[in-house]
Amino acid sequence: MRVTRTNRLATVVAIAVAMILWEPPATKAQGFGNTISGRVTGVDRRPIQDMYIELLDDLGRSVGRTRSDGVGFYKFSGVGEGRFTVRLLTVGTEYQEQENTVEINNIGIQTSSGLFRGGLAHEQSDFNLKLKKGVTLAAPAVVFAQTVPNGARELYEKALTQFQSKQDAEGQDSLRRALEIFPKYYDALERLGTEYLRMDNPNANKAAEILLSVAVEVNPKGDKSWYGLAFARYSLKQYPTALAAIERTVQLQPQYPQYVFMHGTILRQNKKYAEAEKHLLKSIELSNDQIPRAHWELALLYGNNLKRYADAAKELKLFLHAQPGARDAESIKKLIADFELKAKG
Repeated sequence: MRVTRTNRLATVVAIAVAMILWEPPATKAQGFGNTISGRVTGVDRRPIQDMYIELLDDLGRSVGRTRSDGVGFYKFSGVGEGRFTVRLLTVGTEYQEQENTVEINNIGIQTSSGLFRGGLAHEQSDFNLKLKKGVTLAAPAVVFAQTVPNGARELYEKALTQFQSKQDAEGQDSLRRALEIFPKYYDALERLGTEYLRMDNPNANKAAEILLSVAVEVNPKGDKSWYGLAFARYSLKQYPTALAAIERTVQLQPQYPQYVFMHGTILRQNKKYAEAEKHLLKSIELSNDQIPRAHWELALLYGNNLKRYADAAKELKLFLHAQPGARDAESIKKLIADFELKAKG
C-alpha cells in the first residue's frame, strides 16, 4: 500500500500520543499532594520566562515563590488546604500586575486510625499578561488559516473550554481525538505540544518534539511552534537540532526578547561562545533588562567557558539584583567571591 503524506503525519501523531499516554505505575499519595500550576504568557500568547510567582495564604503571608520556565510554566507542589492568592510579581517590568485566587478543599476519608485528609487537588492558575499603555515588545504574529473538518474543530474548541475550566487531562484527550480526525490540524498540534512541554518530563518532551515537528511542517511560519520545538530539543539535550529550530524562530520574530535569549542559551550549549554573548546581550537590551536569566547565562558563559571571571562576577551580581529572592542566593554570593578571587590572579 502506498504511504501518503497524510498517513505519515497520522503515524507520527499516534507515536507522540502513545509515548505520553504510557506512565509508570503511580505510588499511593500520602498526606497533601496538592499542586497549583499554570502558564505565564504575554503578547500573542507567547510564553514568558523568568517571571516570579508568589503564593500567599489566606492571611497574606508568603508560603512559596517560584518562577516561570522556558515555556512559561510554573508549579507549586505540596500545597495544603485553604484559600490562596497566586500573585505575579511584575515590579520593574513592562507588564501590568495580576493575581488570581485559588481555593483547595481536600476530601476527608475516615479510616480505622482516624480522619485522613487526602491531598489530591491540582489547580490551574494561568496569567495572560497585558502590557502597560504605550509599550510594544514585538511585531504581530502571522495568522495561519486552515480548512478544518467540523468534527475536529468542535473537539479543539471543546478542549479550549476544558483547559479554561482546569480540566487538563480532558482537554488533552479532546486534542488527541481532533488530531485523529485531522492529523495536520495546526492549532491542535501546537497546543497539544505546548501542553506536553508543561508536564516537564522526558516522555512528554519527546512527544512534544514530535508534535511540534509536524506543526512547523504544516505551518513553517509559526514562530511559537518553532520556539516550542527548540525548547523541547533543548530539554532533551539535542543541542544542534535545537539550534536549527531557534534560528528559524528568530528569523520569524527577530526582535522578541525571549526568542533572542533562548538563541543565546542554545548557542552556548553548542560552544558558539562569541555568538552566544552577542545574543544574550541583545536579549537584555530588547527586554529593557527584564530577563534576569540572561545575566545567569552570561555568568556561565564568562566563568565556565571564557574564563572571564570579573565579567562572570559582575553578571551574577546583576542577576541577584534582579532576583533578590533567589533560592540559592547565598551560594551565588560565594560563587561571586570565588570569581572575584580568580580575577585577581
